[in-house]
Amino acid sequence: MTSPSRSSLPPATSPAFRNKALAIIGPCHLNNQKGSGEGAGGRIVSGPSAPGPLPQLTHPAQLTGAILAGGRSRRLGQDKAGLRLGGKPLALWVAAALSPVVSDCWLITNQPLAHLALGLPLLTDLKPSQGPLGGLLTALFYARTPWVLAAAVDAPFPAPALLAALAGCAVKGARQAVVCRSPRGLEPFPGLYSVRLLSKITEFLKTDRRPTRFLEVCRPQVLDLIEVNRLDPQGQSFFNLNTPEELERAAVWLAGRSGPGVLNPSF
Repeated sequence: MTSPSRSSLPPATSPAFRNKALAIIGPCHLNNQKGSGEGAGGRIVSGPSAPGPLPQLTHPAQLTGAILAGGRSRRLGQDKAGLRLGGKPLALWVAAALSPVVSDCWLITNQPLAHLALGLPLLTDLKPSQGPLGGLLTALFYARTPWVLAAAVDAPFPAPALLAALAGCAVKGARQAVVCRSPRGLEPFPGLYSVRLLSKITEFLKTDRRPTRFLEVCRPQVLDLIEVNRLDPQGQSFFNLNTPEELERAAVWLAGRSGPGVLNPSF
């Protein structure tokens, strides 16, 4: 089965592409059924109209935003992209954070029909069951921009200042990947990735799927801990929701905010 060609995609800047729910069905499994030949060519399926357009773009960099949502959510026990926190699905929290610095924002998912109602453009993994790197591979393949700003759907509060700093690296010129260092070590997401990494990720996935291991291979530019703490003093960008307990902590943090950007120090 051949991979979908870039020419089968609608223009990434078209209003229909940005403001309607569009699923680009690639060579993957849809409802556990193997994709047809038409699907392998990049079939576009219109979904419900989105609640409205994403916020007006303010950053000059031409970046594609990718929300990685292909995980199985075994520990949480429910789909993360559509999971509501503070009355809004996690995918839309991430989309709202990314939208000021990207020209398009896609949700990479293996459940496109379940996620059509989110109102985001959808892409299915080129190589299913490859974890977050498989989602990144898909975003790099389809991107019509030189860079992809990738974020995990289960880390719904990436700090705006941190995302702006990552996006700024694309303007200035950088290595093929730019990531952050937290107290845990290098954080693959949110991260900035060049489309030139497509072949390197493809080769890497033949033997390994771990994003942190890939960072060792691609030797990214790193925003150091001092800079990251300045941009995101609460570390909210790296808080992942993998368990019911972490979801509860996130709900408490969200309810305790006294205003935009004011965070619970204990988060």
